[in-house]
Amino acid sequence: MSAPVAAHLDSVSVRSDATAAQPADRVDGLTDASLSETGDFTETNYLGGSSYKSRVQTLKDTSADLSGHFMEGDAPQAVLRDARDTGSTVYVTFIFDPNADAGAKGKRIPMVVNSLDEKMTPGSLVEFSCKLLGNGAPVAV
Repeated sequence: MSAPVAAHLDSVSVRSDATAAQPADRVDGLTDASLSETGDFTETNYLGGSSYKSRVQTLKDTSADLSGHFMEGDAPQAVLRDARDTGSTVYVTFIFDPNADAGAKGKRIPMVVNSLDEKMTPGSLVEFSCKLLGNGAPVAV
């Protein structure tokens, strides 16, 4: 029987290179993270067919949203800001099951920073939100 998996927000890491994520690469202050994986489909109908559309998957895509508290001096948040400014690729690692065997723990995905916003509400903590777009195939970790 299947069982739900507990979310561990301390298991999202960001690096500027493709090497394995280290504990120091975890995004500090993270309060929400989401990962979306989609596919593009092309219709493969032909005249004389069944009159119903049929499709084949062509390209796949990934995107992610990260948000939380802005943490002064947090290296992974600095990597995200630098990538926003330069357009460089970052490597985001999502760990879904830290106790799984290697290759089944999660995914490392090359991504580009589409936007990074900081929200400042008087009397509150500074918050950030970051939208990332896939820039290559995920790798199992």
